[in-house]
Order: sequence, then C-alpha cells, then structure tokens
Amino acid sequence: MTDFFPLASNPTKNNPVLLIAADRSYLDLQECAEQRLSAVRGLMHSLSCMKLEHAGAQDLSNVAEAAALLLDDAHDLFKAAGAAAKREACKHA
Repeated sequence: MTDFFPLASNPTKNNPVLLIAADRSYLDLQECAEQRLSAVRGLMHSLSCMKLEHAGAQDLSNVAEAAALLLDDAHDLFKAAGAAAKREACKHA
C-alpha cells in the first residue's frame, strides 16, 4: 500500500488534497523536487531581469506566491527523498 503524506502548502490541513507518495524511489522524489526548484529559479531570474517600476503590484504578488508554493513543495519532496535514501540504504546494507 502506498504511503502518502500531505504537502505543507495544503490550504486545508484537516483534509489535505495534495499528497506525496512517500514510498517512491529516492531518484523519483529528488527529480520532482529539483523540477520545482528549477522552476522557482527561473521565476526569480525572470524577476531579477524585470524593470520593477513597470511591474504591477498584483503581478509581483502572484510571482511571489507561486515561488513560495513551489519552494514549499520542493522542501517537502527533498525531505521525502532523504527518507527514501535512508530506506534504500537499509535495503542494500
């Protein structure tokens, strides 16, 4: 049976919708975390290249919210990947 745990970014803590399959391999979890981290990096690079006087306050808020959600997801995925690495190391010990 698959072991799921909720992402910290779930808006409803009592009935989470977004879950991580904690029984997935280290490499799968790591790849998903890196994908989100790369997306945040791209967003921040784009933001750093913008002339902020031309950016609307709502646009900046939207980018910041997306970056925060992606970073939260990446953090949770990296934690799950760390647990998977330990689990996989025990199997091979």
